[in-house]
Amino acid sequence: MKKRRTWDADLNVGVGIIDNQHKIIFDLIHDLDNVTRASADRRVADTLFDVLENYVYRHFEAEEELFHLHEQSMSHSLEHYDLVKQFRKFKLSFRNKKDPGTEISTFLDTWFMDHIKSSDIPLFMQMAGGSIDLEQSGGKVDAYPYEFKERRRSKRIVRNKITDSEIVAACYNTSTLRNSTATIVDISLGGARLQTPVEHAVGDLLIINCTIGKNFHIQEKVRVKNVDTSLYGTEFISLSPATEKFLVELYGAVHLGNF
Repeated sequence: MKKRRTWDADLNVGVGIIDNQHKIIFDLIHDLDNVTRASADRRVADTLFDVLENYVYRHFEAEEELFHLHEQSMSHSLEHYDLVKQFRKFKLSFRNKKDPGTEISTFLDTWFMDHIKSSDIPLFMQMAGGSIDLEQSGGKVDAYPYEFKERRRSKRIVRNKITDSEIVAACYNTSTLRNSTATIVDISLGGARLQTPVEHAVGDLLIINCTIGKNFHIQEKVRVKNVDTSLYGTEFISLSPATEKFLVELYGAVHLGNF
């Protein structure tokens, strides 16, 4: 049986809440590795993948709240986004293959440890020597097992940061087979918030078509996640590479003041 690795204190960033979260992620990675090595029911591994993914999202959110005043805030947040993409790609590969080519521990150790060593430690050391108060920033995400909370996983871009005119989308509800229109209130890599007098139910699948800016056309499938009167929170389903690239570039342009 493979000996369980232990946390290396050299990986500590010097901020208690972040170090505790890193240790939890470290343990989750090795729990997942042990499950797959033991050839347990694949559904167990799938559940652990989801637990790890949700915890990582919350951890990145906590980090971003801590360093949001730092000059490297944007670049570090985009690095988090890239890490999430890598994780999702590996998880999908694992689910689609009977025998993944790369061991879980090998991929996740590299994915996780390299980020801590090359990005987190230098950033938090710099913050500790500067004027940003680490004790007064951010929220707490250090419990495990954690109580799951629905949360927005991507930062929203409000419509008026993108264009002066309304973004009107044609909507086709595949659940009710009805056509309608909706106004996009805000949008993110995770989904879009729509405003429309037409009623949709939580769980409905919509195909939305619209043009953002001068010439970028979006056609994506979304699922209704929540409803507040005429406002509908939706999540993208299998976001296309073109739309993903556009939104990443748009996010950077908006928040760097270049749009």
